[in-house]
Amino acid sequence: MDPNTRAIVELAWARVLKLPDDALMARPSGRVTRVDDSMIMFVTLWEHRVLAAPERILLRAADLSDTELADGPTLLGLSRDPEPGTCTGRLLGETTLSFADSYVSNDALKSVLVTDDVAAVTDLERLCPPDDIAEVGLSKMDWKFATLDDTDQITAGAGFDEWEQILGHLGVLTPPALRRYGFGTVAAGIATNEALDRGLIPQWRARRDNSASRALAARLGFDEVGSQTAVSLAG
Repeated sequence: MDPNTRAIVELAWARVLKLPDDALMARPSGRVTRVDDSMIMFVTLWEHRVLAAPERILLRAADLSDTELADGPTLLGLSRDPEPGTCTGRLLGETTLSFADSYVSNDALKSVLVTDDVAAVTDLERLCPPDDIAEVGLSKMDWKFATLDDTDQITAGAGFDEWEQILGHLGVLTPPALRRYGFGTVAAGIATNEALDRGLIPQWRARRDNSASRALAARLGFDEVGSQTAVSLAG
């Protein structure tokens, strides 16, 4: 990955984490912390480590290792505070973060039929399990599309949200019956190239236990350089 790409990603994530723009650009001297009463989130990005959480939880987490903080059950345990009226947590997930700065080269990207009809994306979601629909959130993305075969049947879909007008946060959705045929790879490649065309850095986030998604990202040229573990808090 180009050093300039890394600097841009660090800038974007500093803003996502509500830190000063240069907070992730200098050599880290330790874990960065920020008070956030709405969630507990631990992010690694190259050698950087950031923990955002309510102040009382930051204090309790001070002696925990990075490995422990990247563990979902550990973060969830920190949210279980015996004090009356304090927050309880819900684990949002343990994920990896990958980025790309090169176009995907694949002849299939030029020949596949593509539609940006919102109805087609909705129809695609009806073919997929509810958990997949919720995780990807394709129909709610800033830019999305569906791919079709030569009989106009939907084969996959992809898109991205713009984060901080810097990152293109990708999502890919393929019906279970059509997986392992390369349809998702083609859709993801189109979305990656479109994000780059728009001056965005493509970002791929995958559940840590989703080896297929992480392998697909690697095949498309994404570099896995970080992780995000998050717990939402409700009063």
